[in-house]
Amino acid sequence: MSGRPGSKAGRTRLATLVTLATLCCASCSSRSARSPWQAVEVPTDADFAGVWFSDSLNGWITGGGWAIDGGIVGRTRDGGRSWRFQTGVVDGGGRGFGLGHVQFRDSLRGCVVGGGGSVWLTDDGGERWRPARTSGGTTPALFGLQFVGGNDAWAVGPGAIERSDDSGESWRILARSTAENGYLTGTALHFLDASRGWLIDHSAGLMRTEDRGESWTRVELPFPPGDRPTLRDVTFVGADKGWVVGERGAIFHTEDGGRTWTRQEKGVPVVRALAKGETRHRDVVPELETEPDRLALFAVRFVDAERGWAVGYYADVAESVVIGTADGGATWRVERVQPGELLRALFVLDAGHAWAAGDRARTAPQVVLRYAPGGP
Repeated sequence: MSGRPGSKAGRTRLATLVTLATLCCASCSSRSARSPWQAVEVPTDADFAGVWFSDSLNGWITGGGWAIDGGIVGRTRDGGRSWRFQTGVVDGGGRGFGLGHVQFRDSLRGCVVGGGGSVWLTDDGGERWRPARTSGGTTPALFGLQFVGGNDAWAVGPGAIERSDDSGESWRILARSTAENGYLTGTALHFLDASRGWLIDHSAGLMRTEDRGESWTRVELPFPPGDRPTLRDVTFVGADKGWVVGERGAIFHTEDGGRTWTRQEKGVPVVRALAKGETRHRDVVPELETEPDRLALFAVRFVDAERGWAVGYYADVAESVVIGTADGGATWRVERVQPGELLRALFVLDAGHAWAAGDRARTAPQVVLRYAPGGP
């Protein structure tokens, strides 16, 4: 029989089956290794600082740019698969005016902070924005924003912390930057409830409040001797489990409400891994060579006590990474490498939906990352 084992035809058939099986396995391996983070090209050249989704379909990204008048807001109604952009959000903002963090209470009512200590509100899903009543020009910019419950909200910038008790309609200053408080330069905040909150300050590091932000206390973290990286973001799941991230790949974690903190390092790509075939750049003047930039983490968010992500970049090569964990940060792994982007903003809705955005740093088109573990 021509197809019997050991015959020439049998050996050919067997070799064909082995080849097909090998190709199938390789294809399966390739699919399993494919990143669940998809890059969606957007027709902008903006610096995005904020991202928010009210549900799995409706979302917004906010920012600005040197060639953009009055800030920019991106809007999606299909989960980030496509985006529509609006510039000139702030009348008279001028070129370079930037919008910071944004938060929506539902698909219509939202708030965004920006340059000059301004706060802007929308009641129609971001089609039109109106100024809130603020103290006026109190800070060069407001970066961080958070609403808690129905009425309470906080905003922070490099010169002040402000609070609203009426859903963002009006704001008052809680603290200004002075020598007495170490020249407050807040960049991010996270409130657990209407009284207890955490703040990332450029100079002081991590701070906490127990009185609605009226006063703040510095919290010491276990930095290595001689190494005190700048911190960038803080997040909590419940009152006990929290994470802080910053430059040099720093990740700190607490399980007891911030009484003690430990550093999480396993799997964090502090030093950028070279791609296959890539060689380390050498300066033509050896004495001018410097160490490659370490990973600067700018945002961290968790779904629950176990699953979370952080985003950041290596500035010297303009390459971003998304790192994820499934065990509370005990171990991390790279889930996406994105050349040409400086990722700064991250929003996590649930275990199956997350988005990241930042600044374009190369000539390639700008992208927004969309987490889609099940594919399109």
